[in-house]
Amino acid sequence: MNRLFHRHYVTTLVVNLLLFITFYLLNASLPLLAAQQFNVSQSSLGWVVTAFILATVCSRPLIGHWLDRYELKRMLLLSATFFMIVSCLYLIVLPLESFSLLLIIRVLHGFSFGMISSSLSLSVTTLIPPPRQGEGMGYFVLSMNLASVLGPVIGLTLIAHDALVWYFVTIALLAICSFSFIWRLPLTSSHVTSSAPFRLRQSLFLSSPVLLLATVLAGIAISSTSAFISLYADAMDHVTYASYFYGLAALGMVAIRPFAGKRFDRRGPASVLVPSYALYAVGFLVLGLFPTLPGLLFAALIIGIGSASIFPGLQTVMLTYAAPAQKGKAISTFFLAYDSGFGIGAFLLSGIAAKVGYSNMFLMCSLVVVSSGLLYGYFRRSTSLSTDQNIAS
Repeated sequence: MNRLFHRHYVTTLVVNLLLFITFYLLNASLPLLAAQQFNVSQSSLGWVVTAFILATVCSRPLIGHWLDRYELKRMLLLSATFFMIVSCLYLIVLPLESFSLLLIIRVLHGFSFGMISSSLSLSVTTLIPPPRQGEGMGYFVLSMNLASVLGPVIGLTLIAHDALVWYFVTIALLAICSFSFIWRLPLTSSHVTSSAPFRLRQSLFLSSPVLLLATVLAGIAISSTSAFISLYADAMDHVTYASYFYGLAALGMVAIRPFAGKRFDRRGPASVLVPSYALYAVGFLVLGLFPTLPGLLFAALIIGIGSASIFPGLQTVMLTYAAPAQKGKAISTFFLAYDSGFGIGAFLLSGIAAKVGYSNMFLMCSLVVVSSGLLYGYFRRSTSLSTDQNIAS
């Protein structure tokens, strides 16, 4: 039976939405809250996000090893429990008024987020019928895209109304709800668990370095719109329309998802990834060449349509290329590459924008997208495994 939208699959979509609302809510608004509540320098505020990202990156190899060594449901419940406990720790930040404590919680939260996001991404593949993996993963990633719009809106709204207690209560409630849904998932692993000890190199899936590099470059491109659109809009005196950019991008993602997912499964990854890369690059060209409000909004729609299938597409190709006993490390290594690209991009692109301006920075991002697409094309031609036929069959 190839039914996709059954109860347990939909549950994973809801959990993923809640997790990434938490992620985007905190990363978009917590630095602002910290600036209001703590007397610290601007560079110190940067660690509110950096500490989280670094901890997430460090967790990926470990969780990849654990997913291949231990039973899937146990690891998912352990990750969800850890994530829930750390999320509730935010409630003590305001009473204790300690910026150092906040950074410690951010490190723990980042590590737990890396664990639960990797575990859930592997779990959802067991709930999707094999002929519909591309479509199923597409909707799964779409829940992340929607969270990127909802999270910042919720966080900034609560701060704007000085509802700081409710801000951290919301974080705790999102984690508690996620745990309650995860508890009900009937998950089984399809691989034989390994008893091998942890070694960093052996805990990473390095059989497809070209595909990993393509993922790093995709992460760099995605970080540019996540981190700099509001600043770009402000430079154009249209800062109030920055939220419209994310809304239109989300609209493009939602609109293309049903068609792209089915095409991915029926005709293979290249039939979706190649035009997606092309549209994504064009979107950055429009964003850089037309620094006006119409250009900003039109670019948002193109970027939304183009980027919607790149992340789930590369992820599905990676999982298809991995043997069943290596899927845990494959999913964690994929996220490690993406997180690294996202972190590197946010750091490097800020310096580039300071020197050449946001318009030229976005034009450079179009080259980054093209480079990622070329690397995927090289991987597809060079691999001995016919990934397209594997998935389409």
